[in-house]
Amino acid sequence: MIKRVYILNIIILLSACTNTLWTSDIQLANTISEPARLKSNTYKAGQFIVHSRERYDKPGEDLNIYLEGDGLAWVSRTEPSRDPTPDNPIGLRLAALDKAPNVIWIARPCQYTNIVENPMCKQYYWTIGRLSPEIVASVDLAITAAKKTSMARKIHLIGYSGGGGLAILIAGRRNDVATIRTVAGNIDHEAFTSFHRVTPMSRSLDPAAVAESINTIAQWHFYGEDDKVVPKLIGESYMRKAGVKNCSKIKVISGVSHDRGWVEHWQELLQETSQGKINKACEDRFR
Repeated sequence: MIKRVYILNIIILLSACTNTLWTSDIQLANTISEPARLKSNTYKAGQFIVHSRERYDKPGEDLNIYLEGDGLAWVSRTEPSRDPTPDNPIGLRLAALDKAPNVIWIARPCQYTNIVENPMCKQYYWTIGRLSPEIVASVDLAITAAKKTSMARKIHLIGYSGGGGLAILIAGRRNDVATIRTVAGNIDHEAFTSFHRVTPMSRSLDPAAVAESINTIAQWHFYGEDDKVVPKLIGESYMRKAGVKNCSKIKVISGVSHDRGWVEHWQELLQETSQGKINKACEDRFR
């Protein structure tokens, strides 16, 4: 009996610590999103509850969709995290800088949520299954719901880190994607795992597998010159698989690492890749 009580107390203590950390993460998200008038929302999308922050000032106009990175997937090279919520949500910070009339940021499934409301969340879904068919389908459903609310006809996908790979996979499922921008994007799993000499993401879909099928969509893939996590060679490998004639471009930003410097450059990069500046050879398919 004493042993059972002791174990129960440990479980309660761990749960309390997790809830405290989760509350802190939500407070940080509020601090970032509230000045940009991005309101909190959740979507029941497939088997997951997906957290979002969104603003729809001009329903009917294009919708810019930001997809967050993998977050805190691992606490060490061999130990998975118990909660993949990012300590520093770069994707959300970029969304908060976007002056477009309709903007939504979508967290990855199992981020900013707890096991009670998201019972299907297992470590598998932020380790080897971070881009599993279920994850991709869930975010795709959330996007469809957000698009309906915003009444947008075209969407623009922006993905940070692992969210870049998710953006590519989402584009491969849809016919309403006008442009794609990835920021430090892991858009080729084979190249990524080979570079880091780690176990292949065998239970995740590989974005590079759909590169050729979406090569008529205008795409910009931004990499930091100092990024040791997802260097530009990942994007270069993706480009080769997209084929000789494709609408993708790579831009390397000096003085930027994987998680440093993007916020300072983002508004400039958005302006540089605005809809009106799409290469004539890659005009979107909605005209």
